[in-house]
Amino acid sequence: MSSTSNFSCALIALPTELLESILCYFPPPDLISFGQTCRFAHSFIQPDNKLLWKCSFMQVFDDPKYAWNSLQPTARAANRQRESQWDWFQEARKRYSVIHSVPRKGNVRNVKSIPSWLSAPEDVVPVLLDVFETASFSEPQGTSASHEDNKRTSLNLDFLSRFFSISQFSERIVHDYHHPSPSTTSSPLISDISSPSPPGPITRSMVAKKPVPEWASRFHVYYGQTSREENSIRAKAAARALVYDWRITGPEADYGPFKNDGSGEVNWEALEGITSLMNRIFEGNSSAQFRTPSTLRDYVPYTLSQDPTCREDWAGVTRPWVGTYAFLDYRALVRYNFANLEYPMDLGGHEEACGDIMELLLELDDSEDLREDPKLKTHLPICKDLPMLYFTGTSSGYPHGRPTVLVRGIAALAPGGREVRWRFVISYAGADQWQLEGVQPGIRCGGVFGIWTHVEHDDDHGHGPQGPFCYFPMERCLIGYEEL
Repeated sequence: MSSTSNFSCALIALPTELLESILCYFPPPDLISFGQTCRFAHSFIQPDNKLLWKCSFMQVFDDPKYAWNSLQPTARAANRQRESQWDWFQEARKRYSVIHSVPRKGNVRNVKSIPSWLSAPEDVVPVLLDVFETASFSEPQGTSASHEDNKRTSLNLDFLSRFFSISQFSERIVHDYHHPSPSTTSSPLISDISSPSPPGPITRSMVAKKPVPEWASRFHVYYGQTSREENSIRAKAAARALVYDWRITGPEADYGPFKNDGSGEVNWEALEGITSLMNRIFEGNSSAQFRTPSTLRDYVPYTLSQDPTCREDWAGVTRPWVGTYAFLDYRALVRYNFANLEYPMDLGGHEEACGDIMELLLELDDSEDLREDPKLKTHLPICKDLPMLYFTGTSSGYPHGRPTVLVRGIAALAPGGREVRWRFVISYAGADQWQLEGVQPGIRCGGVFGIWTHVEHDDDHGHGPQGPFCYFPMERCLIGYEEL
């Protein structure tokens, strides 16, 4: 008799309560293995043993209730059905099915299975997105609550890190487009995937005229820049096709990365294009000064600290920010939008110019002047679970460069109660010059990404200069900050 069988026999001889207490420390794969040893073991670990599967699940994953409890009322209400349908066994099975379905690095025997895996991202990405959106942090044993947040751990992020470290071609599901094109039964990428030199990545942002699931763009924004995307001309062209399209970021979107229907909801496909450009631009422009906060860990909500002396600052406005902006040659922008109807224009070769690294210093300002400021008012709806914050401040070159300019703006919850909408109005030479409309993908996390335009839109109907921008919390950009 094998040692495994002996061990199993010893376990099932124990009283039921003691057996269950021991099995609660088994991660799901070990629990399944135990269930295969005999009929009694098989019946004992059935999915209806919910307490056992809950304990086993939490050996590997974070308890989702902590992420759910942090949601604002509107977002929590929308999440009620998800919570009511939660099943510990089924959730563990879905997550392990994903990590076992992809080919492992170095396992060339599985190369034939790659096309079927990549052609069904809807079976993979939503599960990974759910793992991310139920991530929470805890203090490692033996540490005190005074430790900085970068010392805290998340089992969910450990799982995702392991997934991307062991899976062959795993980054392709983050940004590649897999849906069949109208003229063929398979994606061009899939047909070439096993070739020695696969083509450059086609980001989901690239397919502006094809439906892109929101979950696809959301996960790309959270994940950040992939290694294949970094130097891809096609990826740049893809993102620019959205970022510089006046039809997408026009008046109904308040000139920002919002749906062009007046709903105020985030346009995740546009936001994906902005982050694809700006993560790369900030990385190249900041040189050795800063790291780019572009990992899953950076985008878990509430991982940025809140100033204990300013509890009303729920968005973390009053911290130092660093960022930059970019723009195309205006002639290329006009040509793309007006001369691009019959002969589509490829923006891959039109590299952006970018601004200096700017430091943004803000403070809350609840004055009547700001509340009544017409340039800070928006016709788009917002979520009122948290109050709109008004702020003033300055922007200047970092560490010493461009002269200081004045900034004022607002931060508010976007409809749905998960993302933060930011508006900045930049003033210099005694006049308002630029309006920046941005989105922070979660409360007190990651960066703010958006579109800048001229502050006056009446004369040009939105057909003026525009480009992407980003601002990151400086503390997350410091070299040496612990990454995922």
